[in-house]
Amino acid sequence: MKKIVLSAIAIAFTLCSCTSHDEGNVNEYNNALIKENAQKVFGNIDAAQDWNSIKQGSVTITADANLDNIEKVQILTESPFGNKDAAILNEAKVEKGQKVTLVYDAPNVYDKLFAACVSSEGKYFVKVFNIGESSVSFKSTAAARMTRSGESYPTAASIVLGTPTPSFNAQRAIQSLASEDHKVLICDNVGGGTYRAYDLWADGTWANEKMYAISDASTLGSGWTFENGTIYKAVDDDVDISTVKEIVNGFLDKFNAVHKTNGKSNNWENIVESTPYFVLNKNYLIATGQPVTITPIQMNTTEGMFNSVYYYYFNPEVTKDMTAEEEANYIKKLPKYKAVNGFSSDKFKREKQYLLPYYGDGVPAAGAKAQDISIPAGYKIGFLNQKAKNPTYPNYTVGDMTPEAYNYCGSGCTYSDGRLNKEVNHIIGHFFSAIDNNTSQTTQKVYANSTQTATDKGSTVNGMKWDSPRVAIFSANDHAYMCFEDGADCTFGDMVIEITLGAKVENEVMTLFGEKYTMCFEDRLENADYDMNDVVLQAVRLNETKVQLSLIAAGANDELWIKGLDGSNLASKEVHQLFGYGKSTVFINTTKGGEKKAPIVEEFDIAKTQSISDFLKKITIKNESTGKTIAIPTKAGEPPYAIIVPVDFKYPLETKAITEAYTNFSIWAKDATRPGNWYLNGVEGLIYE
Repeated sequence: MKKIVLSAIAIAFTLCSCTSHDEGNVNEYNNALIKENAQKVFGNIDAAQDWNSIKQGSVTITADANLDNIEKVQILTESPFGNKDAAILNEAKVEKGQKVTLVYDAPNVYDKLFAACVSSEGKYFVKVFNIGESSVSFKSTAAARMTRSGESYPTAASIVLGTPTPSFNAQRAIQSLASEDHKVLICDNVGGGTYRAYDLWADGTWANEKMYAISDASTLGSGWTFENGTIYKAVDDDVDISTVKEIVNGFLDKFNAVHKTNGKSNNWENIVESTPYFVLNKNYLIATGQPVTITPIQMNTTEGMFNSVYYYYFNPEVTKDMTAEEEANYIKKLPKYKAVNGFSSDKFKREKQYLLPYYGDGVPAAGAKAQDISIPAGYKIGFLNQKAKNPTYPNYTVGDMTPEAYNYCGSGCTYSDGRLNKEVNHIIGHFFSAIDNNTSQTTQKVYANSTQTATDKGSTVNGMKWDSPRVAIFSANDHAYMCFEDGADCTFGDMVIEITLGAKVENEVMTLFGEKYTMCFEDRLENADYDMNDVVLQAVRLNETKVQLSLIAAGANDELWIKGLDGSNLASKEVHQLFGYGKSTVFINTTKGGEKKAPIVEEFDIAKTQSISDFLKKITIKNESTGKTIAIPTKAGEPPYAIIVPVDFKYPLETKAITEAYTNFSIWAKDATRPGNWYLNGVEGLIYE
């Protein structure tokens, strides 16, 4: 469980308690010894500690999502899009429009869960809901979006382009070509006022890139506004922004990332080059022939006012026989058109949809008019961010220490097509910071009267490559979303923009798995070592009426039998014998380098209304060596004879107490009000991987 959103830090993650069992089954003869032994391990257990970790509930789901061939509905822990940690809590087969009520057992780090409709092809449409809500419907009026017909769009001929401006890459290429040694000077941006000499722009392939913005749009039609080189209209659908927020936060690992840069989540490794859009299409979207509109939904960057998103397009038939390098050089020369002006806001909102007209396939002159509202069907559409800390494009000289020259370092164009980022990714002081820390470059530091050779390393652990894309694109709920990295920290959360209409979006086909619930038993309570691995079971709810239960470990010398599953294979033999060994002869799946055996798996029927935790609570362990039975504690404050952890729990190694393997466990045991998410911080070398 990697991505626990919003209030997860504040919620106590606890273990599961039982409300009833046979009192005579527990070792009640030596309570004093049991308590004394437990106190040595845990200290004084909080009298209110019930070891509860599960939020139980039920919700009625209507299978009315905008999705063809709905085959089933599910309850998920998290958004599934780009998030391998999303797990299924329950599911049922349905037909479109049908209602079904599902029970769920949620790890109590969650305040919110997801309802999902799933097609027969494995495509998902989801909606977030709060734990405790009684019903979920996907119905919306999103289908009432504008269509091509009617008077909903401006007249193409009324949209006029202004005078183009050379891009930052073009200016650097022009400077490089004009200099005697074909080098371009870029300021260092690290406080010393130095410059760097690069020859990356010397081949001139960037020299003709031009940036366009709309200068006039006289006949706009109903609701459209012309402003600062763009055309927009108020959003006219009711897409659920709460769900969009959770989808984006699930895709971007904002809260519990393994790798961080300057304290911020480094999302590069997980979300960019592994996405279907990048692998199959280098992050290009495909025009459908409808008008293309995009909607900013968040710009959580302090430098948002320096940003402007541009788009470009081309007919893939033109480049189909080109090499990758030839195609990249072709794209460099394409005109780029302003789509959205940047701003700064950490709020998720859908307020304005921006129109991206079609200006023909050539390089337009100043004053050219749009040829059509729609980009032709089948064309590829690419995006870039122009970051302009100094939007006047100053022509600086060596030794110029003015603020204008200094700010030029943080200016550049970064693309969704990583092939176009090679040059800008080398710029020291800003974009280069996102490069992997195992990558280096050697350049010349240029002073007023001297030069000095310098070798610099990238600043980001698991950072970018030279040709890495600066936009991550993913699909969810019949839309595509673009997540921009405008600078150096690899969060890819600087700007998030929705492709609202007009670009082909294929929802990803995904395979999700059920949430695992791990049940751990001790065998001898009077002298338990509380490594919680004497018998370890794991359960997964397969659907409304089926549970898969597995015996995954046996770390005891005593003769132990699983009870409460009468007539089952798991109850037919002693646990060591189930793994194929003699009674009490070996530790199985609990020691490093020790015996490893595949789980013993069996399916069981479960009532539609029964929770999986209640199903597990009926299971006990009979210790035939002592004649006593171990069960979940029945009273608050009792030691954890057996526990249920509603995750794929890495239990402690043999003889390693849970308080050693999870150092926060004893803190929580002594104070039930403390956050109980101890399971997130297992000590490497003390837990069974």
